[in-house]
Amino acid sequence: MRTVRNMEPRDLMTLMRIAAAQNRRDGTSYPLPPVFELDESSPRFGQLVQNVPLALTTERDGRVRSGTVFLRTIEAMHFGGGREDMEFDAGHIPLAFDMLRRMGYDDVHLFVPPLRVSPEHRQRLEAFGLTRLDERLAHFFKML
Repeated sequence: MRTVRNMEPRDLMTLMRIAAAQNRRDGTSYPLPPVFELDESSPRFGQLVQNVPLALTTERDGRVRSGTVFLRTIEAMHFGGGREDMEFDAGHIPLAFDMLRRMGYDDVHLFVPPLRVSPEHRQRLEAFGLTRLDERLAHFFKML
């Protein structure tokens, strides 16, 4: 019998193995995001981290089979400007990432129209630690 329940810290090791197997199967490298406060000295130890409003575990016959983590995340959008403006703005990406990290965010998504992803543009985004996740969507992602 399948059941869905709130995820618990004890589920994490199994879910990490499941995620690793899925990544090997699919040729992806999606990380399992931080879900619970694991610092034992924290008053929030064992509770969901700030950017996870909900995390669910699916069990079948009492065994963990899958997990779903709902994240509050950041999607970056850039408007206008020519090449020089974009280069100037791109220079501030590390500062923006640091500010978002300090605000408690764990990751950022950046969707770029595939038409606009030149080799130079891709190289610049990857230099800031962003990883392209999907060739069709030109989806770049970074854990902060």
